[in-house]
Amino acid sequence: MNEPVVFAERCGRNHSVNYQCRQVVFSGRSEYQSIDFVDTLEYGRMLFLDGVAQSSERDERIYHELMVHPALLTHPHPTSVCVIGGSEGATIREIFKHPEVRRVVMVDIDEQLVGLCRQHLPHYSAGAYDDPRLTLLFTDGRAFLEKTDQKFDVILVDLSDPVPDSPSVMLFTREFYQTVFNRLEPDGVACFQGESLQPWRVELHARMVNTLAAVFPVVTAYPYALPCFHEIHAFILASRQEDPRRMNMGQKLADKNLDLVYLSPTFLPGLFFIPGYVEKAYGRYTEILTDAKPLVVSGYRFIEKE
Repeated sequence: MNEPVVFAERCGRNHSVNYQCRQVVFSGRSEYQSIDFVDTLEYGRMLFLDGVAQSSERDERIYHELMVHPALLTHPHPTSVCVIGGSEGATIREIFKHPEVRRVVMVDIDEQLVGLCRQHLPHYSAGAYDDPRLTLLFTDGRAFLEKTDQKFDVILVDLSDPVPDSPSVMLFTREFYQTVFNRLEPDGVACFQGESLQPWRVELHARMVNTLAAVFPVVTAYPYALPCFHEIHAFILASRQEDPRRMNMGQKLADKNLDLVYLSPTFLPGLFFIPGYVEKAYGRYTEILTDAKPLVVSGYRFIEKE
């Protein structure tokens, strides 16, 4: 038997994470980012973009259930959903568990990455790419929302980190959040990948929350720990009307009878509790993110982009 090889994840200036792996399945670069699919011993097959872990087959359902279901449960009757990003296909897989959904538009800028995910992670999408309710577009997500006249019940913004030269940098600003707000129905709900909650790296998350609160009347974060991320992260739910904290979310989930592995009717009611240091960060990092002054992550340093 061949000895395992080591794949190193770039986690910042001060540390990295090494994975023992059976093989590097694919390593290359699209027009937008570097892409690696790696078979690790601990987490199974993993996807890395620009050297940063995006998901692993051992725990991806935690991430994707949290990305999708709180937002769809918050909306009173979601029939139309837009996904910005979501290349692996697991986000749309979870959406299609809701039978009332009739239309999904997925917009991803990186067609090559989506094709590679369909090839190397077919169990993530589990046939969702072939669902007739799906419209798949390969274009800039922000440009799509700015130009379309479509409106949606739910918009899910499933992005990679805003690292230097990434196409996602301009999707973390007030102007983009206003565009999302404008493309939602009057009772619409949005969910955003909410970045790290590590105590010494919470600035971007806090500024995202404050920026969203300048646009949406209801904004609430919910933390989670994903083993392959090695730290605490968050999602941010933003709503034009409905507040999930005022709902019996556990009962709504029980009534749906969905096939889930992480969320449950007893767990869901406590989803929106956040640590005290995060609450304090909301009062400390109050400057909103704008097109003129976005924030990028470089080695887990936050840099004002000129």
